Formats: sequence, structure tokens, C-alpha cells
Amino acid sequence: MVISFTGSLLQQSVDMDSGNEMEEYEEILDYVRQIPVIDTHEHLVHSEDLLQGRDDVLQEFLIHYMSSDLISSGLDPEVLAIARDSERDVVYRWKLIEDYWEFCRHTGYARALDDSIREIYGIDGIRGSTIEELGKKFREANRPGHMREILKDLCNIELAIIDPWTG
Repeated sequence: MVISFTGSLLQQSVDMDSGNEMEEYEEILDYVRQIPVIDTHEHLVHSEDLLQGRDDVLQEFLIHYMSSDLISSGLDPEVLAIARDSERDVVYRWKLIEDYWEFCRHTGYARALDDSIREIYGIDGIRGSTIEELGKKFREANRPGHMREILKDLCNIELAIIDPWTG
């Protein structure tokens, strides 16, 4: 959610000022959200057909970038493999990585996930108190058309160039 993340950054700079800056911020943000986007580097499945069986929130979120941050913060790769195992309870798996998530939550990858979760699912980030609800909403959203809703409708991405690595 680059727009959302950018919006957060704009928000921070506006909050330091006083007066009508919030109105100006909202006006600028509304305009920016209308600008069509060409996404030149994306790691997504190539077809919505591939979404079959890819409905576990931790398995998906821990495919690549975020898992690198967790390992850099000290998470054992064997524990990461357990956390990715969709056959196990999501709360159990979350508890395995929760402390490491706290070390990483302010990295670009984690912030992007939290911002995206807020925008897409209406949940205030990934936490022990939200992981079950997030897992449920993630499964429910994994249906034909969901990717288009996010990319086209929410993010205004007109064209996305897919890097073939999908995890």
C-alpha cells in the first residue's frame, strides 16, 4: 500500500503544523489516490487460479521479505518453518514469532504489511490480539476478484509487472 504508506508519511509532516493543514493534506491525498499507478516490480501469483490453497495468512506473509527480517532479528529458520505450517493453529504459530515481530515491526516490510492490513481488512495491524480475526478475513477474501479489488480498485494500479518468483 504505497499510497497508504505515503499517506502516513504525509500525515506525520502535517501533524507538526497548525491551522488548515489537515484539510490541505486530505485534498492532496485525495488527488494522489486518483493518479493511476504503473507497478514495475511485483511478487504476486500469476493467476488467481494459483490462489487455491494459499489462504493462510502467516504462510503468505512469511514467504520472503518479512521472513528475512525475522531471521535477521534472531528467529531460528526451523521455527520459521513451523510458523509457515498452515496445518498448525495460527495462534500457536504467531506466538512462535511474536517476539521477533516486535523487533521488526518498524521495518519497511512490516510497516507495509500493517498498513495493508489496515486498508484491506480494517484490522489495526498484526498482533496477538488480531491474528485470529486477520486469519479468518484473509481466508474469506481469498476468492476470485480479490486481487483485482486490491490492485485496481484500492491501489489504482493500472499495470503491474510481475517478477516470476512467487514463493
